Amino acid sequence: MADTNRLHNINTSRILRTIWLNPGISRIKVAELLDLDRSTVTKIMQVVLDLNLVVTVGKNADQTGVGRRQISLKINGDIGVVLGLEVQDTRYSAVITSLSGNVIHSFDGFFRVNRENLVPHIRDLIARAKDVMADSNIPLLGIGIGLPGIIDPYTGIIKRSNSMGISTPFMVRDELVRSIREPVFIENDANCCCWGELAFRQENRNRNFMAVLGEFRDYAPDCERLHGLSIGTGLAIRERVLHGDHFTAGEFRTVYATAQTGQFTVPYSELKRLPDDAEVLDRVYSELARNLAFLVNCVDLTKVVFTGDLPAHQGRLKELLEQAIAENWIYDLDRNLIVEFSEDGSRSVCIGAAGLVVEKFFSVPDMVDRFHELVGYDLFEHIMSQGIL
Repeated sequence: MADTNRLHNINTSRILRTIWLNPGISRIKVAELLDLDRSTVTKIMQVVLDLNLVVTVGKNADQTGVGRRQISLKINGDIGVVLGLEVQDTRYSAVITSLSGNVIHSFDGFFRVNRENLVPHIRDLIARAKDVMADSNIPLLGIGIGLPGIIDPYTGIIKRSNSMGISTPFMVRDELVRSIREPVFIENDANCCCWGELAFRQENRNRNFMAVLGEFRDYAPDCERLHGLSIGTGLAIRERVLHGDHFTAGEFRTVYATAQTGQFTVPYSELKRLPDDAEVLDRVYSELARNLAFLVNCVDLTKVVFTGDLPAHQGRLKELLEQAIAENWIYDLDRNLIVEFSEDGSRSVCIGAAGLVVEKFFSVPDMVDRFHELVGYDLFEHIMSQGIL
């Protein structure tokens, strides 16, 4: 049985999440949605109001019937900002966002990363972001980092990253938190795109969807198998990002491709002409669409969002995917499918990494702590103990 303090933190997290997902909600409605006693909600609300995590926003103008108007509630979006980073083998992108996903500042650049310099490089990017915010007196609440490869997001370990030359487990988060007091979250880059869609476009919470991250890589003679178009996918099922038992969910290679051909059957000698060669691009997109269609129909996804460099090089990708899905579908039922290109474009990963942090703040702790990670009110308590809030 959970102890009293644990139950209090779980219920507080549930209430914070409900207010986050339903801005303008009243205390009475919170109690109804969560099946909690009104007295329990009132006590917890006093705590989060005193901590300035929640603010009142006037009386509910939509309320019907007689009686005193109920006070509307919302999360205090001014309590701080979050930092989202994307770090690839040769470049980086960073955004500082509000809790609602508004980009306050961004920067990017080029830097060659390997196992030895990855952690110092990330520390430098975090320090640069803090310098930007130094005069604002706005707290940095947390940091999300999107990286390529097989990532264990619960321990912050890179299990494998071919592009960064990491072939054995690397405890990145443990290295970072030695000198950084803010909570740090590590995630696969394509999965970050899912978190951004969930956190900042909440209409997606009602759909099972796929984020397809495509990034064009410049040809380099010493890295032949890392050029052309790199594809990764993230799957969001019932408001959760699917990681898989080995954290490899979303790793992509077309059905007939091999270790010798890479992710596609199109030869490396042709891939290096992407994205400028329209004919090669169309062939690659056709192969990509046919393979994605099987997954969309098999898992019953109702949305596909293309992210990264793909929104800037759309070609016939949407048309090809919709056609492949229709050809692969065996029923006469409406698929109710949305295919779109992310408005975040090349910043999809770093904005998604920021979204990951926001999701952690408004998640509910696991009753049995099977992942041993701080989320929800536990996470707020942690940053308060660190003097961040």
